[in-house]
Amino acid sequence: MLKRLSPWLLALALPVGALFTAPAKAADFISLTYAPFQRSFPISELEEFVSTQEATGELRALMRLVPKDDQAKLIEFLGIRLPFNVVQVDAILASPIGKELLKQLSQIIIRPDTAGEVALRGALLSAAASPEGLSVISLLKNYPGETINLDLRKLNQMLKQQEGFMGLLGNFRP
Repeated sequence: MLKRLSPWLLALALPVGALFTAPAKAADFISLTYAPFQRSFPISELEEFVSTQEATGELRALMRLVPKDDQAKLIEFLGIRLPFNVVQVDAILASPIGKELLKQLSQIIIRPDTAGEVALRGALLSAAASPEGLSVISLLKNYPGETINLDLRKLNQMLKQQEGFMGLLGNFRP
């Protein structure tokens, strides 16, 4: 009797479960925070900046404050595609170095909850599985939430540390 009911229970449970679980919305905007100052712009403007090397919209106002040499470095950094597939990214993130990388990176993302590492892990895996591959832009586009909020003060501190974020990334060079 239970075997006959199982398919029916499953068929009824799936639509009910769908009512209570909303799919995660990927980020459309990036918000940069430095102490009391905050500026937001669409991720699409960042994508356009990488492809055309010309800033538009809200991003243009920010890029006026950045020297041309640094803009070129930013374009190069944002355009890098990492040659890792989703299985490789999962293995890296499961390693002690990958866990430390997630911990450090999640500290620069401002969230109203404590799911920073989980959200970042999911975004990295989704980006690696995306048709465009793993890059900073695909990571941003796959981060759960309408806006990804970055703390520039914490990012700057991390980049200045000798053994910080860049040191960790050095461990993944081919």
